[in-house]
Amino acid sequence: MIYNQGNNYHFFLADLDSVARFVANPNPFYPVPIHKIPTLPSVSTDPILFPRFLYDLIYNRQSFEKTPVITPPYYKNPDQKTDFFQKPKTGFFSAKRNVGGKKQNPTNLYRSKRDKFNQTKYLSLRDIVNPEFDESMVLKEIESLYMDKKSKLYLNRLVAILYSGTKEEEMKIVTNLFRFETDFAHFLNHQMFTVELIPLIHGIFLQEILRNHDERFFRYILPKLSPPVLEVIRRSISKNKMKQIETAPKVKPPEGEDLISIIEAELYKRFARNLYYEEGTVFTYREDGEENVIETIVFEDSERFDFCANGEFLEFYGKTKTKLFFKTKEWMDTIRFDFFLTRKEMETIEYHRLPKDLILEISYYETGLFLVGAGITKDKKPFEFSLLWFDY
Repeated sequence: MIYNQGNNYHFFLADLDSVARFVANPNPFYPVPIHKIPTLPSVSTDPILFPRFLYDLIYNRQSFEKTPVITPPYYKNPDQKTDFFQKPKTGFFSAKRNVGGKKQNPTNLYRSKRDKFNQTKYLSLRDIVNPEFDESMVLKEIESLYMDKKSKLYLNRLVAILYSGTKEEEMKIVTNLFRFETDFAHFLNHQMFTVELIPLIHGIFLQEILRNHDERFFRYILPKLSPPVLEVIRRSISKNKMKQIETAPKVKPPEGEDLISIIEAELYKRFARNLYYEEGTVFTYREDGEENVIETIVFEDSERFDFCANGEFLEFYGKTKTKLFFKTKEWMDTIRFDFFLTRKEMETIEYHRLPKDLILEISYYETGLFLVGAGITKDKKPFEFSLLWFDY
């Protein structure tokens, strides 16, 4: 199962054998400024999660509208009649409640400084360009593409990177682009995966897709293809196949099964690379380590804090005056914290590729409303959690 629907989050447990394709539109349930909500990619080959209270979703011919945050009743609430603990969502473990953090007194922990990485996808021209093309031929092909001038400029810069050094040097340059040039990074992540790249692609890849595509669906999309793309497709299939396509009845394909969607998904699946780029540093902690980095953390009483989570993948470790601490109980692919400061303002923190038994700290605001979050373990197990500290 690629998709799991949680109480507060959508989970896509994708991999190279099960590519997830979806449409997610920012549309917050609460009055959160929409410009602060990131645009998501439409295809993923990695585990990804995002909040139901921030996005509308279209997936597998179904539409999922934005929803409010769901949390269990606060533990001091006398009304405990709820299905929250008795009926877990499909694909999730039962919810378990823990009142108070593991540590409530000053404790020595071993601190380390850890680079904070963001995760993205990158489609390298090195992987898709016909190996028989030299630099001038690639630039000539780009000029003929049906893309805007800005996109062509970015592609020309990528060509310069492609022919300037080794694959490792290319990745280093692109990583720095993601760190320091946000517009270019947005193009690479959200706009580059397009059917208009077909004239640059090696023919064998395209032939494999076209060979098995339904002629009726092909006929439907044919008038929508740009001349450069149509010309490449004509060269990639036999004259008999093309004649069958042009004489076939026109049938609208199911969502996600049209030729453009399939080609874009296959581009992403076969050629996209994971890219982790540095985005600042964070302090993390462990219960054991080197003596020269030991630090006393002044944990306070946290008996009014109600932590609820699916399974035992994450532990509420404790709080100080300004920080909340959580401990990973499994290796994590991704984990996300959404702290609602008010109904109009939230603070989000995401981590990727975390080891087991790592203690994370996030900022604590006593006047904040609540915290919800979710994660996907390395073993592709989804979970959600919430932290409440008063009944409002």
